[in-house]
Amino acid sequence: MSFETTALLVTWAALALLALVVAGLVRQVHHLTRGPRTHDVGPTTGMPAPGVDRLAPEPGRPALLLFLSDECPACQDVFEEARGLTGAPPIRALFSGDAPAVAPPDHMMIFAGQGELFQEYQVPATPYAVLVGSDGRIRTTEPVGSIRALHALVVQAGGRVVDTGEPVTDEPTTRKPAAGEPVAEEAMAGEPVPPLTDADAATRVR
Repeated sequence: MSFETTALLVTWAALALLALVVAGLVRQVHHLTRGPRTHDVGPTTGMPAPGVDRLAPEPGRPALLLFLSDECPACQDVFEEARGLTGAPPIRALFSGDAPAVAPPDHMMIFAGQGELFQEYQVPATPYAVLVGSDGRIRTTEPVGSIRALHALVVQAGGRVVDTGEPVTDEPTTRKPAAGEPVAEEAMAGEPVPPLTDADAATRVR
């Protein structure tokens, strides 16, 4: 067998082996992208909540765990809203690093340096919420993308959301006269002012 023939056979064998390797890689990628998911991001609903005993739970009451970051603008909004809630369940604000140096309300505790819990709960992003039932098991896990989502979790935990905003009335607002503007005596007395006639206007201009 000549050298050229041997080299040609070796080349074809190498190409065939390379084709088999590429086909195997394609099948693996197809399985990973098209195949069924083996698990979801975050902890599994119904499982015991990891490390919840370290968060001072209140016996017989559910707890809402908020996973936050001090560098996340959305986390700051959720944190401030959670602080100001009235009638909320026990809330535990967890930060992987530093936590805001603020006084928490009665329904909230703040924990800094909880990177280990972030890993145990497989937190994909912040702000993230985990609702733990009174039995210590996970009931709900979801991102908190808005204040409305936070309120829904509070209600699901058995709390209530009280609107403390100022009531809006339909009462007309009395306009203050501008400087130098004549004020009718009838208006000052609270009586309706009749329409201004041309004669009256001429008299008042003088």
